[in-house]
Amino acid sequence: MFGSSLKNTLYKNPFMNITNNRLSSIMLSLLFSSASIPLFAQQYDVGRNAHSHNDYLQPQPFYTAHSNGFASMEIDVFQRGTALYVAHAEEEIDPKRTIESLYIEPLIREMKLNGNNKAYKNGNRLQFMIDLKTSGTPALKLLEAKLKPVRHLFDVRNNPDAVKLVITGDAPAAANFKDFDEIFFFDGKRSTPYTADELSRVAFFSANFQDFSKWNGLGRMTAPDSLRAKNFVDSVHQVGKPIRFWGNPDTKTCWQAFIKMGVEYLNTDAPAEMAEFLNKYPDNTYTAKGRHEVYQPTFKTDNGRGKPKNVILLISDGSGFSSFWVAATANGGLLNATMIKHVGFSNTAAANDYTTDSAAGATAMATGEKTNNRYIGMDANGKAIPNLPEKLAEMGVRSGIVSNDRVTGATPSSFYAHQTERDQSDSIAQDLSRSPLSLIIGGNNDVFNANADAILNKVKASGIEVHKGLTALPAGGKNKRVLCFDNDRPAENFRLIEEAFDKSVRFLSADNKKGFFLMVEGAKIDHGGHSNKLNISIDEYLSFDRVIGKALEFADKDGETLVIITSDHETGGLIVLDGNYKAGTVMATYTTGDHTGLPVPLLSYGPGANQFTGFLQNTDIPKKVLELLK
Repeated sequence: MFGSSLKNTLYKNPFMNITNNRLSSIMLSLLFSSASIPLFAQQYDVGRNAHSHNDYLQPQPFYTAHSNGFASMEIDVFQRGTALYVAHAEEEIDPKRTIESLYIEPLIREMKLNGNNKAYKNGNRLQFMIDLKTSGTPALKLLEAKLKPVRHLFDVRNNPDAVKLVITGDAPAAANFKDFDEIFFFDGKRSTPYTADELSRVAFFSANFQDFSKWNGLGRMTAPDSLRAKNFVDSVHQVGKPIRFWGNPDTKTCWQAFIKMGVEYLNTDAPAEMAEFLNKYPDNTYTAKGRHEVYQPTFKTDNGRGKPKNVILLISDGSGFSSFWVAATANGGLLNATMIKHVGFSNTAAANDYTTDSAAGATAMATGEKTNNRYIGMDANGKAIPNLPEKLAEMGVRSGIVSNDRVTGATPSSFYAHQTERDQSDSIAQDLSRSPLSLIIGGNNDVFNANADAILNKVKASGIEVHKGLTALPAGGKNKRVLCFDNDRPAENFRLIEEAFDKSVRFLSADNKKGFFLMVEGAKIDHGGHSNKLNISIDEYLSFDRVIGKALEFADKDGETLVIITSDHETGGLIVLDGNYKAGTVMATYTTGDHTGLPVPLLSYGPGANQFTGFLQNTDIPKKVLELLK
C-alpha cells in the first residue's frame, strides 16, 4: 500500500522512533486495517479540525466550543478520592467543577436536545481529550467506572455518533493500553515505539511546537524550523494518523501555516476567532484553475508624446489594489494590467461622503464633477450636468458603453442618464432616448419588459435599434445607434465584456474619422466584495484583465488609442494574507461587506498616458480625456 517509501521514512525520521523489529507489525496493520488510516481533510472546517485547548478555562466550558461546532475539547483532570476535578493546576481545584458537571452532563443534555444521542444536531463528531494530571491508571479506572452507565455514548467502535475519548497526560504505557476499556484511545507520543495493536489505540499524535520552533506566530516561520515541523507531520501521516501541535502561537498566520503543513487538529485558546477563521476559509481561499497568457505591449505610442484619437475607459467595479493583486497572484504574478508603466491612484470620495457608491463614483468619471451618493449624472445640488458622451458628440466623437451589469446599472447609466436616485430604473431607461450614445451593450432590466410600449418604443423612436444577443449586433456606421441586450446565456459560462469588446471596437470604428470613446465595466468584481467571496473577486477580475489585454493589443495596432484602467471604488476591504505565485493559490480576508474609502489604482497606456500618473481625483479623468480629444 505504501511500499518502501514508508519504511525508509520511518527508519530515517528521528521524530517517530519506531523500532525496526516492530515495523513489520505496523506495516501489516496499515495494509489490512483501512480503519486505521483516516482520510485527512483537504478542506478545513470547524467540525473536523478545531481543537479547544484547555477548554475548561473558557468563560463557559464546553458550551463556548460546542456552540461554535468544535471537533475537539481538552479537559485537564485531577483525581481526589472518588472525584475527578477539572482544573489547570492543583491549587485551582473547585469542588463544583467536576468532569461530570462541566462536560458529561452538558454533553448528555445536548444529545437529548439533538435527538438520537448526537453530539451535534448536524451529525458532526466530537472528541474529548482528557489530560490526566494525577496518577494515570487509578484516574483512568475511576473514569471508566463513572462512564459505565453511559458507556454507549462513547463507544465509537459500535456507535457512529459516539463521542471519542482520547487520553493524554499521565496516560498508561502503550503496552498497557489493552488493560482499559476500548472506548479509550490515546494521544501518540513521538518518542514512543508502538506495535500495530498499540497504534490502533492511538487517536492522533501530539507534540510541543516549541521543540521545533520558537516562532511567535507573526511574520513567517524560518525555513529550517518549517522543514523540521513538516518532516514530523509527514512522518505521522505515513503511519496513518492525524497530528496536533500544542504550545503553538495562537494567530491566524500560525493556523494557516499548520493548514499548509497538513496539521489536522488546530490548537487554539480562542474558539470564537478560530471558528470565524475556519467558517470563512472556503470563501477566503482560492486555487487557480488555469492561467491566461499576458499580452506584451510594444510601448511605441506610450511615450508621453502625441494625442489620442480614441479613448477606452475600463472600469473594474469594486476593485481596489488588493483585488487587483489577488488576481495577479492567481495568474502567476502577472496580469495584462501589470505590464503597464503609467501608474497612479484615484481618490473616489463622493461630494457628501468620504466613501462613494457606484452612482457618485461613475458620475464623477462621466462628468468631471463630484456628486452625492445615489445621484446619476446630477451635481450635488440636483442639477443635470453633461457627461462625456454628450460633450464628445458635439465634437463628432462617437461613444459606446459595455457592461456585464444591467443597462440601467449605476455605472453604465452615469454615462447617459440624469436622475437623483439610482433605483429609478424606469426614468433612467427613458433617458436613453435622449442620449447621443452610438452603442449600449449590457444586461436587460425588467423595466424594459414591463413597460415595453412606454420605454422601448420611445427608445426606438429616438433612432436607436434594439437587439438581443451579441450575434445580432449589426455593423457600425456613421449614424448607426444600437441598444443590445445580452443576458440569454448564464454568466458563469459566458464573459459578456470579453466577447463584446472586439465587436464594440469594430462597431465604433466603422466609417469613423473623428474617433470614439468606449467605456467597459467589469461589474461583477463588486459582487465578490459585497458577498465576501474571493473566488468571485478573482475570477471576475481575471475576466476583466483579459479585456485589458484586448484593449492594449488594439491600442498597439491602432496607434491612436489611449487606454485608461481604474475603478469606481473599493469593496470589501480585502486583506491579502498568503499566496503562492507558482501554485496560483491565495488566502485573503474581507473586513467589510460594504464599500471603503480607499483610493483605487489608475493605469494608463498609449498617447496621453503620462497625464494620468500620480495622485488624482476621479473627476480629473474626464477632464483630461476631453482636453486630449479636443
